[in-house]
Amino acid sequence: MLAPSIMGQLPCSPKQLKQAILDLGFDQVYEVAQGADVTTRNEALEFEERLEEGAEFMTTSCCAGYNELLAKHLHEVKPFASTTKTPLYYTAEIVKKEHPNAVTVFFSPCVAKRREVQQNPDIDYMLTFEELGAWFEALDVDLSQCAESEFATQASAQGRNFAVTGGVAGAVCALLPEDLPVQPVIINGLDKEAIKKLKEYAATGMCEGGNLIEVMACPGGCLGGNATINPLRNSSKQLAQHVKESKPINHT
Repeated sequence: MLAPSIMGQLPCSPKQLKQAILDLGFDQVYEVAQGADVTTRNEALEFEERLEEGAEFMTTSCCAGYNELLAKHLHEVKPFASTTKTPLYYTAEIVKKEHPNAVTVFFSPCVAKRREVQQNPDIDYMLTFEELGAWFEALDVDLSQCAESEFATQASAQGRNFAVTGGVAGAVCALLPEDLPVQPVIINGLDKEAIKKLKEYAATGMCEGGNLIEVMACPGGCLGGNATINPLRNSSKQLAQHVKESKPINHT
């Protein structure tokens, strides 16, 4: 199961990457962007319902670092966070439904995901992008020369764009009714100032300037994760091309 941000990490096309991973000995490869599409639909519905119930704002819930911060230190903010599950959760659910006896491995840009993996019985192991890159290097795999293999299910442009700051909010907004008063607020990196703002929002029950707060622990989003291997500027260009070649999310 490949986190969306992996598409900007290695010198190859997404189809070449899939085949290279199959060549390592895996039986099937899934994009976690597929689960991101499920997250988008569920989070859009939840946001709409919360506004109808009178809530002033909601934060997204995809970032593992942010979720750990809520669980351990920002208990007052937790009621304002979406209860929608992460893209990894839904992807693992899809995999286990299609392959009940599969041993599942998640490739991650972030060490914070280890906690989520440990808590989910549908996920057996996790490797970071650094570890995957080291595996290819140890076997002298030239990714640029690999054959290509199609993904069985095509994720949407919005799902694949979860990897960058603004991607989650952008995906949710794409599925909201046009007359819904949504105003995204982006927290691009969890520093002291961002944490202070979140505490203020929770204390007042209001978010100045918006009502849908996307929180990414790492500047740049998952492309800037602590276990990535390609500089953010380079990986952003690669991912943008992948997103450009993808179809928009289906509203149904």
